Amino acid sequence: MRFGVKVLLFNSINFLFYFFPVVFILYWLAKKKNQRYTILTFASYIFYAFWNWKFTGLMLVSTIVDFFAGRYIAAHPDSKVKRRIGLATSLIANLGLLGFFKYFNFTVGTFSTLASLFGIEASFPVLKVILPVGISFYTFQTMSYSIDIYLKRLKPTNKFMEFACYVSLFPQLVAGPIVRYSEIMKDLDNVDSAPKFSMFHRGINRFVLGIAKKVIIADTIAMFINPLFANFASLGFITAWLAILGYTYQLYFDFSGYSDMAIGLGLLFGFNFPENFNSPYKAKHISDFWRRWHMSLSRWLKDYVYISWLGGNRKGKVILFFNLILTMFLGGLWHGASWTFVVWGLYHGILIAIHKVIAIPWRKMPIIFQRGITFFLVVIGWVFFRSESFEMAAILLKKMFTITATSAINFNIVIIAAFVFGCFIITNFFKNTGEMKFSKNIWWAMLLGGMLVFAIILIGRAASPFLYYQF
Repeated sequence: MRFGVKVLLFNSINFLFYFFPVVFILYWLAKKKNQRYTILTFASYIFYAFWNWKFTGLMLVSTIVDFFAGRYIAAHPDSKVKRRIGLATSLIANLGLLGFFKYFNFTVGTFSTLASLFGIEASFPVLKVILPVGISFYTFQTMSYSIDIYLKRLKPTNKFMEFACYVSLFPQLVAGPIVRYSEIMKDLDNVDSAPKFSMFHRGINRFVLGIAKKVIIADTIAMFINPLFANFASLGFITAWLAILGYTYQLYFDFSGYSDMAIGLGLLFGFNFPENFNSPYKAKHISDFWRRWHMSLSRWLKDYVYISWLGGNRKGKVILFFNLILTMFLGGLWHGASWTFVVWGLYHGILIAIHKVIAIPWRKMPIIFQRGITFFLVVIGWVFFRSESFEMAAILLKKMFTITATSAINFNIVIIAAFVFGCFIITNFFKNTGEMKFSKNIWWAMLLGGMLVFAIILIGRAASPFLYYQF
């Protein structure tokens, strides 16, 4: 983690035994739409305020701006100028907030570095800007609402509390999935419906499997690999590979675990959130990986940046490659104000462009080679994603590709290797949670209950934030 956060975590006793039960009961006791909108919105703001109540105002600003921008755009269907003014208001407000809080110091630091390289003495302002948790997610959500109305794909709601509820929904507020209004519009409209057992059943299953992924697998891997990354300069060939492979699976089980928990919580309140993962480590090429990894972000970048803004593949191959690389560059930058994230995004953009060129011979390779090479390339990319500097990334890569004498094998190394092997089996030979049909028999219920109890016991060692909270 690049910074610590204090939030009301899904994997915490306070959330599991206090916050969630109270909100759940109050929500289902209420009968009217506005009551349920208000309960969820108020609860979501409390949820967010646990981190820092001062930043709830930023979410409220995004909510107000896009609610009225959407109505303004829709009210002028025949005026391009007014529609563009409405859209520009939304984009400037949201990107302005995101740019200042996430990229101000990054931009200042970059200009200072460039100035010093050219021997220029420059004094740029340095502010102690705190990155609000989840700002990358809810600003993208609210922007998608205004953009869809501008593109005439969506009609705006005239109910402010409904929209406020959509923007602030606590299950996916701070780490996604990035939910578009159109995807849960019917659920929002039917928010006063009676509870459905089938949704409760799926919701409980998804939530428990998600917390098991996070607490039992991801957090346990982190316990063993974090010391390796803390002493990355002393790693050998095998330990460097085990560290980055461990991180490869930690990141997946941490983030997909969060998505499962978010989807499960959504179902428990009557909302069908979109899937965010589809067995990404089974991908046959890099484009396929991005159709499977963080799917809500991939779709957002494809629809609003690659196609709507850049024009997709309609302007020839050279522009196509430029559009692909620029889209992934922005995707990398979205993840964090660091040049390591930028390089990671560019790396994936270049790989996607290369695949476009070699797609035909690539498809002729056996599937096992397609998947194996793709996984290898993804793992190399995670080196930049995990590294806090280019120096760290360079050292890790050097360690990974310099065969050295094997050092003494200790218990920690054996545990990491066992987890890596187990995760390899799970991610390659088992269905992902989005594909599973959940049984209703007593044996499955006992297994699920056992996982939940074990996870709660492990939470006692200290609930850790989800990795994607930093974005």
